[in-house]
Amino acid sequence: MINLVIGSDGFIGTPFCKYLESKGEEVVRFDIATKKKEDARTVKFNLRSVDRVYFLAWDVGGSKYLFRKDLQLSQLKWNLSLLENVLGQLEGNKEFLFVSSQFADDCDTVYGVTKKMGEVWTELIKGKCVRVWNAYGVMEKNNVKSHVISDFVHQAVTTGKIKMMTNGEEWRQFTHVDDLARAFHAALNDKESNKSLFDASSYQWVQIKQVAKTISKLTGAKIIYGTAEGRNHKAYNVGRVPGWLPEVSLTAGIKRMVAIAKQ
Repeated sequence: MINLVIGSDGFIGTPFCKYLESKGEEVVRFDIATKKKEDARTVKFNLRSVDRVYFLAWDVGGSKYLFRKDLQLSQLKWNLSLLENVLGQLEGNKEFLFVSSQFADDCDTVYGVTKKMGEVWTELIKGKCVRVWNAYGVMEKNNVKSHVISDFVHQAVTTGKIKMMTNGEEWRQFTHVDDLARAFHAALNDKESNKSLFDASSYQWVQIKQVAKTISKLTGAKIIYGTAEGRNHKAYNVGRVPGWLPEVSLTAGIKRMVAIAKQ
């Protein structure tokens, strides 16, 4: 099996490519972060040499990035260009997966709107979608695009404190990148169900303040709560990938990240 992974060097793409290779499958990596000429908004793909395509590339980051008003237009332009170029070439050509998000049901942001458009387009051209629910498991560079668990772990290990942007009352479902990798692969291997849209989630709601408390217990860091009220997403579960269940608990996943950060 030869897989083209568009967005291969991203937050989820890197561990996903390693997973495919661990299954004995070949990976053709494609990512603008590695080579500027690998711009999925404009390139003409050579699809004849691959069996499957995984469409992960997106202008994305954590909540502090996705909800910034001054970045909405740039996200819109980038992601619409991705959709038009990539899905336009995949129609009728290859078995493929579009990686979506639980934000697709929350159309208050450009991110949610464009992910929903991708889901609709994918269904029309007979592809499959997996919605990612709050991916975590990778220590990222601490910047505007980094995600909440990585931010908390980084702060805890480097400063001994966890400074929260909100009061931590908001609820989330988190999914480890290792579980996501298995979910993407299982979705394209599914030949029994007639569904085109699935979840990849822990299916367990947890408050952000509980995440901070877990990291605090593992590191001894002091939690400094914010005063702003957190935002709860307007999302619902659409059903898991057949034959797939999450295996990495939130506590186990955070322990791995703390160990990485300390190294």
